[in-house]
Amino acid sequence: MKMRINDVVKTQFDFGWKKWGKNVPGYAEPTLKHQKGDILDIGCATCELYVYLKKNGWNGNYYGIDIKRYPGYDYPDGAHLIIGDPMEMEFPPVDTIVLYNILEHVDDPVGLLEKALASSKNVLINVPKRNEELWEYGVVEFHQLDKTHRNCGFSTEEVYKLCDIAGGSLVDYEEFIEIKPTFGLASWNSNLPKYAMILLNRISFAILNLFFSSRKFYSDIWCEVVKK
Repeated sequence: MKMRINDVVKTQFDFGWKKWGKNVPGYAEPTLKHQKGDILDIGCATCELYVYLKKNGWNGNYYGIDIKRYPGYDYPDGAHLIIGDPMEMEFPPVDTIVLYNILEHVDDPVGLLEKALASSKNVLINVPKRNEELWEYGVVEFHQLDKTHRNCGFSTEEVYKLCDIAGGSLVDYEEFIEIKPTFGLASWNSNLPKYAMILLNRISFAILNLFFSSRKFYSDIWCEVVKK
């Protein structure tokens, strides 16, 4: 029998996001503030956004679309889960559509946003921000390591352009989760003694923080979009 990669190494990871607990994402509060009523959450995962909204007094209808159901997970009562490709189905009638951490996973982010704008009063978006200035100095952003991403994050300019091409207009824009720029020197391929590598890493850390001390960088972009 032919072996598959899944039979040899682990290919799926649980980073603890299935239940938020105290680690509530930055986009949760603005969702409560900017929602217009009933919500469709595309890329809903385990519907933790629904749990948060209900705990904070929201009483609308919630629909969640995801490409798969997570086995062994008890989805919250009251959340209407829909399994499938959002580009291949008709959306339920809602007021607000949520596109959180999904546009970087799809082949046609413009098409998905365009469809969402045509099916709601407003669309709420959260995407990983690409800070190319950091990349130039060897700083790795965690979203670069996600093998399911179709692109390497969005710059501010690209978010505005994406919304414009899809026929939308930004009415609110925020950035979340400040990044502390750091980087390390690879020791696995170095002939230097361990203590020398540690010293060099500390020096590089200090230099980088001094260089970026007057700048702020953020890992996430959140925005509200309405149809033009």
